Amino acid sequence: MKKLTALLAFLLLGVPAARAQLTANFVDVGQGDSIYIELPNGHNALIDGGPNGDSIRNFLKAKGVTTIDHVVLTHPHSDHYIGLLEVFKKFQVNEFYDTKMDNTDAQGDNTLRRLAQAEPGCKTIYPEPGDQLNWDRNVTVKVLNSCASPMSAKDNTPINNCSIVLRLYYNGSAILLMGDAESEVENAMMRIFKSGLNSTYLKVGHHGSRYSTSAKFLERVQARVAIISVGKDNKFGHPHKETMDRLVAAGLQVFTTLDGTQTLTIPAPKKGVEPVVNGEIELPVVYTPAPEFRMQDYPYDPADAAAMRQLRGASAE
Repeated sequence: MKKLTALLAFLLLGVPAARAQLTANFVDVGQGDSIYIELPNGHNALIDGGPNGDSIRNFLKAKGVTTIDHVVLTHPHSDHYIGLLEVFKKFQVNEFYDTKMDNTDAQGDNTLRRLAQAEPGCKTIYPEPGDQLNWDRNVTVKVLNSCASPMSAKDNTPINNCSIVLRLYYNGSAILLMGDAESEVENAMMRIFKSGLNSTYLKVGHHGSRYSTSAKFLERVQARVAIISVGKDNKFGHPHKETMDRLVAAGLQVFTTLDGTQTLTIPAPKKGVEPVVNGEIELPVVYTPAPEFRMQDYPYDPADAAAMRQLRGASAE
C-alpha cells in the first residue's frame, strides 16, 4: 500500500523539485562550443560537442549521462562537431537536429551525419526559423535561425550564418544561444523577431568575434549576462576587444569558459528564488509570460529563403 501511495504522489506532483529547475552548462571544451542543458522534465539536450571528444565525453560521464534526448549541431565546423562524433559512439541519442549546410571543405560533418543515420531509434530533424521544439512543455524553445534547405559552402561566413540559433524561455528568464551567427544574421533576426529576441542571458555568438554581437543587437536583446565559450591563447584572438567593449558598454556581466565550465540555473517557479551563474550572480526574476510569436513575426516564404541564401553567400544545391 505504501508503494502505491508513493507512486500516486509522484503522478500527482509531477517532476521532483530537484528536477524542476533548468540548468545550462557551458562546457569548457577549449576553443569551441558545447552546451549541455538539463530540462525541468528530466530530459536533456546537448548543443554542439566542441573540438575534441575527450572534453565532452568526460563531462557527460561525470554527470552520469547514458542517453541524450536532443543533440543539436548548430553548423558544420569542426570546433562544434568533432566532439559529437564521440557522443554518437558512446551514448544513446534520440534526436539529432541539423542544418542542411554542407561544408565542402570538410568530411567530418558527413561522418557525423552517417553516425546519426545509423543510430538506433534516432530521428534527424531539420528545424526552420519560427519552429517551436517540443523538449519540455514548461520550456519554450524557439528556433530563430537555421538552414533547412540544402546549401553548400567552404568559406567560414556562410557556414557560420547557417547556425541554428535557439531561445529557451523558462520561469521569466530566457537564454539566447547564438552559435557562430554573425552580424548579418543578427540584423535579419532583429527585423523578423523584434522584441521576441529579448533575453536575460546571451551565449555570445562566434566565441566573441568582432563580426558578431553588434551594439544594435545588444540593445534589442537587452541581456544582463553574457557567456563566451572560448579557448585559452586561441589563434583567432577570441574574444576580440571590440566585442568585449560592446558588452561592457551595454552593462552586461561577462563569464567565459576560460574560467572553466560555466553553469546557469533557472529555478522552478517560486517567488523569491533567483537565477544564478556559478553562484556568483544575483538577478531578480521577472515573472512575465513568454512572448507570443505571431506568424507575421517570421514570414519565411521561398522568396525570403532565397534572400537569406544570398545574404549568407552560400550556394543552393
